[in-house]
Amino acid sequence: MMTAALLLTVAASAAKLQVYPYSGASFVPGQRFDLRVEAEDVKGFKDAVITLDGKAVSGLVKTTTKDTSVEWTLRAQSLTAGEHELAVKFTDENGEATKSAKWTVVPATKAKAKNVILFIADGLGWNTVNAAKLVAYPYNPANGMPTGKLAMETGLSSMATVTTSSYDSALADSANTASSIATGQKIQVNALNVYNDNTADTLDNPRIETITAMLKRSMGKSVGLVSSAFGTDATPAAFATYTRRRGDYQAIADQYFKGDVKPDVLLIGGSRDFIPSTAPGSRRKDNTDWIEGSQKLGYQFVSTRSELNAATGNKLFGLFNIDNIPSYLDRAQYKTKEMLGDFTDMPYLWDSTKKAVETLDKNPNGFFLMVEAGMVDKYEHPLDWQRAVWDVLEMDKAVAWAKDYAKTHPDTLILVTADHAHSLSVYGGYDATKGPGKREAVGVYEKAGFPTYGDKRDENGFPLPETSRTYAVGFAATPDYCETYLGRKVFLDPTVSNGKTGAEAAYLPNPKICDEGSVQRVGNLDPGSAQGVHTADPLPLFVFGPGAENFSGVIDQTEIFFGIARALGLDATKNK
Repeated sequence: MMTAALLLTVAASAAKLQVYPYSGASFVPGQRFDLRVEAEDVKGFKDAVITLDGKAVSGLVKTTTKDTSVEWTLRAQSLTAGEHELAVKFTDENGEATKSAKWTVVPATKAKAKNVILFIADGLGWNTVNAAKLVAYPYNPANGMPTGKLAMETGLSSMATVTTSSYDSALADSANTASSIATGQKIQVNALNVYNDNTADTLDNPRIETITAMLKRSMGKSVGLVSSAFGTDATPAAFATYTRRRGDYQAIADQYFKGDVKPDVLLIGGSRDFIPSTAPGSRRKDNTDWIEGSQKLGYQFVSTRSELNAATGNKLFGLFNIDNIPSYLDRAQYKTKEMLGDFTDMPYLWDSTKKAVETLDKNPNGFFLMVEAGMVDKYEHPLDWQRAVWDVLEMDKAVAWAKDYAKTHPDTLILVTADHAHSLSVYGGYDATKGPGKREAVGVYEKAGFPTYGDKRDENGFPLPETSRTYAVGFAATPDYCETYLGRKVFLDPTVSNGKTGAEAAYLPNPKICDEGSVQRVGNLDPGSAQGVHTADPLPLFVFGPGAENFSGVIDQTEIFFGIARALGLDATKNK
C-alpha cells in the first residue's frame, strides 16, 4: 500500500506537457506552422524524446523560460497530405510524462475558382440578416408577402449554417473567429493566428500560416483587405498578421507592410496606428509614418472617397478617418458634425469593394479579397440596432456589385458570412407616432401591423429609419439600460460609469437616453459590463460561384478555410 501511494504521488507531480499545434488540428499541404512543446512543473530535467511519425525531430531549439519549465520550438514547419502524429516522452526527477498530438493534412484538389471575394459582416447572425431584410423589403400589407430579398440571399449556389467557438471558450471574439477562417485552426480568444505559449511576449507565439500568405507564396495571387473598422482591428488583421494580443495595434500596422502577406490593397478606417506619435490622434510609440512609408513601397495613398474613385495605382493604401468609419446612416443620411467631424468624404463599402477588385484584377494569377462591414458589430455592442442594420444594407449593396462582376468573371467565388453573432431579435412592431419609450406602442402578432419603411428613401435607395411604424428590436445579453425603441441622429452609449473604482465600479443606464422617454431595462450581464456581448448563435454562409459545393449543411467555422482552399486548388508545398 505504501508503494502504491508513493507511485501516485510521483505521478501526480510529473511535469505537465503541452503541444502546439493542438491534437486534432488540420492543415492544407505545405501550410507552415511553428511547432512548440512545453514542459511545466519541471524538477531536475533529465531527457526528452520528440518524434514525428516515429522519427526524431531535428532542429528543435531548447529554452528554459523559467526555473520550472523547458520548451522546444521549431519554426515554419509543414507537412504533406495524410495523417501525422507527434509524440513526446519527457523525464525529470519526478519521473516520466508523455503527450501526443495527431494532425490531418487534407489533400489538395483541382482548382475550380481563380478569385475569391469574402464578405464578413462582423456580428452578422441569422437574426441580424433577417432584421436587415425586414427593413429593406417590408411585407406587403395587401397580402403579408415579402417584397424582396437581400442580394446575399438571391441566386445562391449554396448556403450553410456556421457554428463558432474558441480554442479556450465556447464563446468567441472577432480575433479568434476571423483567424479560424484565415487558418482553419481553433485560436484562443484575443489571439490572431497564433497558439498560446508560456512567455509574456505576445509577438513570439507559435504561428499558423494564413490562407492569404499561402496564396501569395504558392500561387502568386494578389491580396486585398477592406474594412469600415479602424485599420488594425481584429478582422482585417486576421488575414495578414500574427499576435497573441489583438491590441498590439502598432505591431499589427507594421506587419501589414513587413509581414508575410503585405496586402496589395489595404482600404481601412482609422489612421491612429499608421501615423507618427507626434501627429494628432496617433497612438504609436515611435515616429513611423506608414502614409509616407507605404508610398516608398509602391502604394498609391488615398484618404477620401473622391481620391479612391480616381485611383489608378497597382497597389492601394487608403485611410479614411482617424478611427472607425462612421455608420452608413451617419455618412448618408444624418451627416451631423458630431458624428463625422472633418471627415465628410468617406467611401461607401461598395466603392472600396469595386476599386479593390479593379486593382487586384490586374494580376493574371487571380486574387483574394476580404471585405468587412466592421461597424455592424460595433453598433450591436452598444445596442444601436438601426446603425448596425443599415450597415448590413450597405454591405449588401457591395455584395450585389460583386455578383455583377462575377457574371463577367465566372471563375470568381463569392462568400458572405460573419465572424460571430450578437443577440439581436425583432420581437414586435412599434408605433413611432406615439414617441420614444412608450411600452404601449409595442405591438405583437396582428397588433404589430406592417412597418412603413421605404415610404421615404435616400439618394442610394435605402429606406429612412424615421417612419410612422417601425420594429421593436431588442438584445438578449445586455447591461442595465434605457430603451427608447427609436434611433437618434447622434450616437449615445447605453451606459455611463458610476465613477467608482475597484469592486464598486459599475455602469448605469445613460441618463441622456433615459431622459428622452424610455423604459428602463434590467440587464443580465455583470454590472461591470458597459455594453452587450457576442453570443454562441450560429451564423449564415451564402455562397456564389465555382467551388460552392464545398459549403453546405451545418459546418464549423474552420471548414470555411478548407472550402476556400479546395475551391482554389491550394497546394502550399509549392512556391511561386
